Amino acid sequence: MWQSMNQAVDFRPVPLPCTAAEARQRGITAYALATHERFGQIFRGIWVDSESLTDVPTPHWADHQWLGTWMRMTGIRMLYPDLAADHLTAARLYGLPLPSRISDKNVHVAAASRNLRINRPGLVVRRPMTLATEWIELLGMPLVTIPRVIATLAPLFSLNELVTAGDAAIGKHAGGPYITRDRLREEIAALPRVAHRRRVQKALTLMRETVDSPKESWLRLWLIDSGFREPVVHPAVYSRLDDCMLHPDLGYPELRIAIEYEGDHHRFSPAQYAQDIRRKELFEAEGWVLLRVAKKCDLASFAKRLRHYIAKRSPSH
Repeated sequence: MWQSMNQAVDFRPVPLPCTAAEARQRGITAYALATHERFGQIFRGIWVDSESLTDVPTPHWADHQWLGTWMRMTGIRMLYPDLAADHLTAARLYGLPLPSRISDKNVHVAAASRNLRINRPGLVVRRPMTLATEWIELLGMPLVTIPRVIATLAPLFSLNELVTAGDAAIGKHAGGPYITRDRLREEIAALPRVAHRRRVQKALTLMRETVDSPKESWLRLWLIDSGFREPVVHPAVYSRLDDCMLHPDLGYPELRIAIEYEGDHHRFSPAQYAQDIRRKELFEAEGWVLLRVAKKCDLASFAKRLRHYIAKRSPSH
């Protein structure tokens, strides 16, 4: 069954794949395809022309890796139009965060027909887990459903990596939410075969639907792994000074402790820096303490400070 999913899109110039026959129709010789640097072969019989670009709809968050994955999927579907993106390829097209250690560059696809046989370098063909597998259409590209993606990632991912991918799938930062956590749990439970099912089930209990970024997921899970109670994601803090609601990344509302991950843009943008100063003032005016964590933060020192404030603000203190 096909489902269509809306996305906020931009239009970006991308070289569209073509077959050798289509290239000939454009007056491009086989010799030119084989020797000219402007042409690249992405699969046997499928080429791209780096100097011939077409504006195509892409998610507003898409990066170069997304565009490359989309281009290769578009190319292989010119030969096999019934294929859908699967596994790591589907995860990339959904915008789910993948660990940097994952170096697999293959295109992973699912074939609706169990009789289809394809043997091509760089292509991994998988069969549907069930005959009732639903395909999602994302900007015209068929992808297997999020539950299947999460299930197939389990053998490759640690528990926290699965949680981070799940946070993205049920959250907003990759154009979602694509699915609710309850629906994700139900559909994974209905799959007949899930490797590392216990890990997936544990990950489901730790996924949260309002996470904005992988760094927020990392910080929340690091706090839990470090022995802290799980913080609230985006607690609401009313600022009387500016008559607005503040939503820190994480926090302990009963203790009035806010925690935020600070990316590089906070350091390099004067406007962002000024906003951060004002934001800290607003929290402090409401009796909150705001703690920040950066990429190269001394986590041992941060943990010590956090324990200090938790102890200081606990009712028994």
